[in-house]
Amino acid sequence: MAFLCCIRKEDWFGMKEEKHVRISQCMIVKNEEKNIERALSWGKSVMWEQVVVDTGSTDRTVELARQQGAKVAFFPWADDFAAAKNYAIGQAQGDWIAFLDADEYMVPEDAEKLAQILDGQEGKHFDGISTGWQQLDDKGQIFASGTQIRFFRNLPDIRYRRRIHEQLESQAGRELKIGDVAASLSIFHTGYQGEAGKAKGGRNRRLILEELKGNPQDYEMMGYMGDECLGDGEKAEAEQWYRCAVEEMPLQLPEADQRSAVTYSRLLLILAEKEEPSREDVEEIYRKAAAHLPKEADFDYIMGRFYASQGQAGEALASLEEALKKLDDGGCTNRALMLAANLTDAYELLVRCSFEAGSQQKCVSYAVAYLQHNRYSMAVLSRLLLVLAPGEGEPGQEEGRRILEFFGGLYDFTSPKDRMFLVRAAQRAGCGGFGRYAAGRILTPQEQEGIREAGQRKGREETGL
Repeated sequence: MAFLCCIRKEDWFGMKEEKHVRISQCMIVKNEEKNIERALSWGKSVMWEQVVVDTGSTDRTVELARQQGAKVAFFPWADDFAAAKNYAIGQAQGDWIAFLDADEYMVPEDAEKLAQILDGQEGKHFDGISTGWQQLDDKGQIFASGTQIRFFRNLPDIRYRRRIHEQLESQAGRELKIGDVAASLSIFHTGYQGEAGKAKGGRNRRLILEELKGNPQDYEMMGYMGDECLGDGEKAEAEQWYRCAVEEMPLQLPEADQRSAVTYSRLLLILAEKEEPSREDVEEIYRKAAAHLPKEADFDYIMGRFYASQGQAGEALASLEEALKKLDDGGCTNRALMLAANLTDAYELLVRCSFEAGSQQKCVSYAVAYLQHNRYSMAVLSRLLLVLAPGEGEPGQEEGRRILEFFGGLYDFTSPKDRMFLVRAAQRAGCGGFGRYAAGRILTPQEQEGIREAGQRKGREETGL
């Protein structure tokens, strides 16, 4: 939300108005020689200064940072990310801080937009801006999205708290005013790829436990500890940490509390995916989750998967539809992360559940939506065929033409692959009548012969001849 203010910039900082805002890029590093050059190059054209605080590198990180023109300072590592980051902020002299890790970057176009956006804040009283945050897997594909506050004013009271999973706060106790530019800017994070993620996981456990010693009721830290256990395959331990976190949560949570949503979602998954799950336990946690965060679509998506696994197609269908409604209404910024990442699977499950629940109209609607993006799904096409053209009896001329025309809107009949896929799907689904009708009208004589030979081979294999 934008907070407008009539205070001039020179009144805030006690200085003359400048044409461009001064941005100090800050980072803390240790043994980041693989990342440091990219970390300092992506925003070089828009940064007023670059401050690198080294916490004990034994590789070429410091040398490479200096070659890039960064100001290098040193801070002895004390198992406290907030302390190291706050020291780095203390070395900066710009108007705004850009605090990204060495394994994070922005694309060049976003770096240019960043400068324009911060220049444009001069008539608005923001303490910081919230941008998109995209996590990349080993193949460079986005597997999770959220938002982060990494750009903020260089004011004496704005500092980090907590030794890990640190957060910005005002040490004066005031509420920070944050502008949302997530639709315009994104940060890309690569730090949990492969072995790097495993090494950080071990470090994180130790720091989380230290943080909990000082604040044993910190439900966010309990949730993070659950994540570490779950990542190491310790589901029973993760379940206990998540349950403890839920018990310590306040009666009301912020509407887009991503941390608490993840805690609930992962606890639900653990319970739902047990060898012999308790429906009572799963539904109890779902009710708590939905009461705490009523707009979170992931809870309903997980329940849909759970009900489907238990053969309860009608309940699964209702839950999945509720999940999609919440996704449409609330989007996927800091919420619905699991559903957004598995939307294709969700639609495939909707097709299956609507078919099994006997809701033919919904089955057709969801199948069409799915096939428009992935038309070579045999399972989805088979269910659609069973609704529209069931049985071995060949349809009448008008009905056959209408059905074939319908599938012509999904498949390209000038493509041999599409023609053959449709006919084979009809045969495998037990819709032989429509399969023969379609084959006689869209397949070439050679393709029809290939279909017949394939059927004969299958018959011989089944009879053992």
